Amino acid sequence: MKKEEIDLIQTTLLGVLPYWNYRIAKPFKQRLDEGVSMEMYYFLQTLRYCGGTMTISELMPWVGMQKQQMTKMTNRLAELGFIRRVYDSSDRRIIKIQITEKALDYIDHFLREDMGCFRRLLESMDEKDLADFKTATDILIRILPKISYEWDKEEK
Repeated sequence: MKKEEIDLIQTTLLGVLPYWNYRIAKPFKQRLDEGVSMEMYYFLQTLRYCGGTMTISELMPWVGMQKQQMTKMTNRLAELGFIRRVYDSSDRRIIKIQITEKALDYIDHFLREDMGCFRRLLESMDEKDLADFKTATDILIRILPKISYEWDKEEK
């Protein structure tokens, strides 16, 4: 791909971010329960997406956090009853983080009850825009997990 094409994609991506923030991220953040941050919700969704049980080291590349941040996050999520620590029977040094039914119920309730704003946004689109939006989100969900969270460190 030519440098000019990459520059255009980069410019478009930066142009999308304000719309994404004000129309998607901000309304989402405002509807989370008190004490649950966007990062905590993302952590739980990632854990759910990746099978529900992982070690902190396995989860770190997915969420892009340092081990110290991960430890604080898991402590808070454990206090809320959203995760539990599972010790490996063959090696007690291995601790896996497992999503709980309470967390799954919270996510499901949040999607059903609190995210009606997205339903209204989607229902306000005409058929073509809705189909294009679905295609765009399908493509993003396929591509974004492939991007290393360390990309920003390589440029500095």
